[in-house]
Amino acid sequence: MRSPRSWCAAAVVVVIAIALGDAPVATQTRSLHDAPGTWKPWKPFAAIASARQAVSATPALVKAFEAELLALNALLRRAPAVATPVGFSVETWGHLAGYRVSENAPGQPPAAAVPLPGGLTFGAFPIFEYERSGKTIREDTGETALQQFIVNQIEPSQIDNRGVPDWGPLDVDVFLQPRRRDDVAGFTRYGDALVIAREGAALWVPLAYGAALDLEAKTRQAKQAGFQESVDAYTSRLAEIRDPAWRATRLKEAQQDAAAMPNPQAFVKQIEESIRIEEKSLVAEVGPSSGAGKALAEAKLAAAEVTGLIAGLSPAERAAPSCFSEAGTTVRARFRGVPAAGCEPLVRPNYGYFNKALPRSVPQIVVITPIGRCFDTADKFNREANSPSPAGCRANRGLIETLDKAALRGWVR
Repeated sequence: MRSPRSWCAAAVVVVIAIALGDAPVATQTRSLHDAPGTWKPWKPFAAIASARQAVSATPALVKAFEAELLALNALLRRAPAVATPVGFSVETWGHLAGYRVSENAPGQPPAAAVPLPGGLTFGAFPIFEYERSGKTIREDTGETALQQFIVNQIEPSQIDNRGVPDWGPLDVDVFLQPRRRDDVAGFTRYGDALVIAREGAALWVPLAYGAALDLEAKTRQAKQAGFQESVDAYTSRLAEIRDPAWRATRLKEAQQDAAAMPNPQAFVKQIEESIRIEEKSLVAEVGPSSGAGKALAEAKLAAAEVTGLIAGLSPAERAAPSCFSEAGTTVRARFRGVPAAGCEPLVRPNYGYFNKALPRSVPQIVVITPIGRCFDTADKFNREANSPSPAGCRANRGLIETLDKAALRGWVR
């Protein structure tokens, strides 16, 4: 969940125009890198009705979940790099997230059976001042690079959002297995996130080869059905305008309308020509060599390619882990039953990771994201190569590098 303040980092070099009579005067803002900052009060917890309903959360459960986030907030506040802010002020807030039930996710538990999802946002906002109407105005707000602490969510978009096969019309919970990268500040990193979870517990499980092909088959069959619907509509319209009774009625109407025209005969011929053009266009659309007819024929072949492959699989082949290759040009090349070079393993969330014996308000996993923006390169928006600003990415790095790792791991149960 994003704050009204953008998470995009931006240099605090803003020109503010103030009006003195009819002549605007520009005043340069001044960044106060040495000014004492503050930890602002925790903002009101965001738990909108739709999110509460989606996760079956009672008011008492929401309150207990917020209490957990407040404990996390206190833990972050003790990190030496941000405990006594200088050159920036800290704002933090929490939220309750929704829960997406996928239509093609066998075994996915109902919302009432999983821990409450949500998160905490940390923002280190720069301190600056400027002149307005002869007065010096000091602020510690605006834009900065936010750091997210995502709780009780095992989703690709939160960890390593590299995309999945094009199963557009389907709602799935499948994703490419997140790539393990070098640790950051002692934390395990996958993709663009640091993951703090129970030791030895799997966060995702392989998607079976047969299940991957089933999803591909459903996708291709849905595309075939869409083209079939178009061809059926074109065929119906073609039959209509070829019907002698329809043509006679249409031309009669045209002749009646033509009576009021300067050149009645030319108008009737224009209507006849439009019918001829439409008929020719419809014939092309339903034919096998162009338009919707060609697309339907290709879609049928594509669907048959998958169903034929599925029919030839043994039970062991169906159950084997699957992988996906973006470079593949055929279904056999794109989906494989044995991971190979250039073929990314396909996985699903391991819903069995969550301990059902714990209260739903308890944090069982926390994902710190994004990481690449502030750790891989100097943030281009903060212009850190040329600016000593302690806010934004520098504060985020300091927070992660100096927070009590043992305490954070202990907070996750």
